[in-house]
Amino acid sequence: MKKVNEFIGNYQYFVAWAVYIGSGLLFSLFWWKITTLVFHRGWRELLRGISLVVIYTPWFTSDAHEHLAPAVVVVLMDALLGASDNGLAGSLALLLATAAMLAMLIGRRLLGASNHQEG
Repeated sequence: MKKVNEFIGNYQYFVAWAVYIGSGLLFSLFWWKITTLVFHRGWRELLRGISLVVIYTPWFTSDAHEHLAPAVVVVLMDALLGASDNGLAGSLALLLATAAMLAMLIGRRLLGASNHQEG
């Protein structure tokens, strides 16, 4: 038991990220199954993309840029505590990741539409 506590103490940042990524993967798989009930392909992909952006976009927790955390957590903590400007920067990171996701979905839609018209 002492070895486990020592391991977690030394690597708690990496263990926390491993748990978070594993939980995010399980939630993403669950969400993927739930969104199969949405019949319109565009809405289904948008819902899936938004969940992936919210879950997996990281941002820095402090001004020192030592550690990363999920951007949504940084934004919420800054909104609750009002401690730093990291929340504003985290929300900008979420906005840019969402814009990139939307651009990718629009590109897929346009390329998919042009492929179907040719054939």
